[in-house]
Amino acid sequence: MISQFSRTVLRKKNNTGIRCYAKSNNPLEKTLNIIAKDIPSYFGSKDKSILYPEHTDVVIIGGGYIGSAIAYWLKKRASDGLSVVVLEKDFTYKNSQNCVSLGTLNQHFSLPENIELSKYSVDFLRNVNVNLGYDVDIQYTPTGALTLASEQYAQKLEQNVTILNELGIKNVLLTASDIKAKYPWINTDDVKLGCMAIEAEGTFNSWALLRSLVKKSREMGANYVNGEVVGFELEKQKDVLMEGVAPGGYERLNRVIYKAADQEEYSIKFAICILAAGSDSAHIARMAKIGTGDSILSIPLPIEERTSDIYSIEDIAVKTGLNTPLVTDTTGLWLMRSGLGSNLLCGTLPLMNDDTKNMSKTDYLENVIKPSLVNRFPMCKNVKLEIFNTDKYDCNTYDNSGIIGPHPYHNNLFLATGFGKLGCQHAPGIGRAIMELIIDSQYTTIDLTRFGFDRLLVDERSIEFNVY
Repeated sequence: MISQFSRTVLRKKNNTGIRCYAKSNNPLEKTLNIIAKDIPSYFGSKDKSILYPEHTDVVIIGGGYIGSAIAYWLKKRASDGLSVVVLEKDFTYKNSQNCVSLGTLNQHFSLPENIELSKYSVDFLRNVNVNLGYDVDIQYTPTGALTLASEQYAQKLEQNVTILNELGIKNVLLTASDIKAKYPWINTDDVKLGCMAIEAEGTFNSWALLRSLVKKSREMGANYVNGEVVGFELEKQKDVLMEGVAPGGYERLNRVIYKAADQEEYSIKFAICILAAGSDSAHIARMAKIGTGDSILSIPLPIEERTSDIYSIEDIAVKTGLNTPLVTDTTGLWLMRSGLGSNLLCGTLPLMNDDTKNMSKTDYLENVIKPSLVNRFPMCKNVKLEIFNTDKYDCNTYDNSGIIGPHPYHNNLFLATGFGKLGCQHAPGIGRAIMELIIDSQYTTIDLTRFGFDRLLVDERSIEFNVY
């Protein structure tokens, strides 16, 4: 029988060749250790022992916005009927804490999927106290979002507004004179049109949202484990036939191996794995042979980390007023008020054809940011720009849109990554979509099929043109 079973371990091998999942192999000692770990949890101790579960129904790799939203929806829908473990390598969430003031609700998109995800985010955040707890305060500030278009992009803007209105987003087109009358501090000399939603656009505290998603998911039974994925174990399944795979050669993901905070390695056996690890997703996917194997597995997950600096302009918000909207310029520059503070924040949108990614920070500031800023907002001519934060996000280099759904080879691996700067805003809808795929075997609310990995196989990009 042994010859009929084989296991592949994708990890760094130890010198002994022995695979151990616990510090002790003595059955009685292992049992006593498990009981000892469970006792503090049973009595509600604040200093709970760290649990290292050996099996689960669903393991989610990544406990950020999207991973925690998935955990939330799985536990909300299935409750105790589905065990969920979330593997997160950084329990401090230090990257997310830097984005406290940068949560935005914006509905101006060209792809119906992104519009529908934004619509649902509005509904979810509007009812955040019902969804996540009555003590949750995400500090939502309705500011509106103003999108500007030059002559070159005016027709595209009109097309987008038509799509938005058809999908129930109340958007109005503004002429240059309309914009100047409403916001006299904006230079409209080279602006042809603008558009603005009548409702449901603004800013919120993204760190508060993440904390609340994690807290609520844990309250409902999701088990968060502090660990960094270092590999997978695969089992050969001789009864599975797949095109491009030799008979008897199919391998199914069986366990995920991770290094815990105590620097020991552990493993979790799972039925379903969800990869929602942001910019780490491509690295982890390679551990599952994605991008290094044959046939379908030769196609990599095209996710890379991108960074963009966010600049603060001090003591100038008084000139724009409390009704300062999130302004997106014709050049891709954006500007917004930092809550109720006296400063404004600005940065640039990620662009598909970005020829500036190899520029130094100084050159980018002097040759890209400042000229666009001064042209659109003349009152910023002599201001000093200081880096407020460096935003890190997962970029899908294939088409800049997220990748969601099952992997075409690994039928028990679901992807939810590459959503970039939209990941925070769209997390509630993405989490719900993954839940639907797992429990209902199909999308039942927003159809995100077009964002699946399969588009890489047939080379059909899903590009969010927005305007620019």
